[in-house]
Amino acid sequence: MRCTLLLCLSAILGLSSAFVAPSSRIIYQSASRADTSLAPQFDPSTEKWEPSSDADLEGSYSAVGTLVRAGPKPFLIRLVNPGEYDQAVYKYMANENVGRKEAMGNMDAYFENAQDWAYQKNAERNGGYKKDYTSDPSPKQLTLVAIWSGIVVWFANDLISGVSAGNYY
Repeated sequence: MRCTLLLCLSAILGLSSAFVAPSSRIIYQSASRADTSLAPQFDPSTEKWEPSSDADLEGSYSAVGTLVRAGPKPFLIRLVNPGEYDQAVYKYMANENVGRKEAMGNMDAYFENAQDWAYQKNAERNGGYKKDYTSDPSPKQLTLVAIWSGIVVWFANDLISGVSAGNYY
């Protein structure tokens, strides 16, 4: 019963992100770093990306921030494989010469839907708009997601308890 409830809850969280309006913020200028020596460095002996300074760790947000910004898929990836998530962020920071928050936003978008993220990056390279992956969700958006998630959870709970009690055939 608990396994079914957890499975339904994760499906509901995934479906509730469908009610989130896409961010309409557009950035035309990149907030990139001026000094490339501050980017994370690849260590061939450990075969890992290492932050070059404490500045590489600033500007990050928590796993809950990932859940709110990008949904349950990157959130679960971040919880299950935190080391690989950080390596992806460090590599993106070094290759694109951006800050940690922008790299985290891009990696969250990549883990959520890699094809859409690649399409967006290709549009940026061809002179299209640059999507702002660093923006915080608005309070209105958070409220709507909470309301819709509550409604979906309530209906799912009613369905699961009704089926297990034999009320629904």
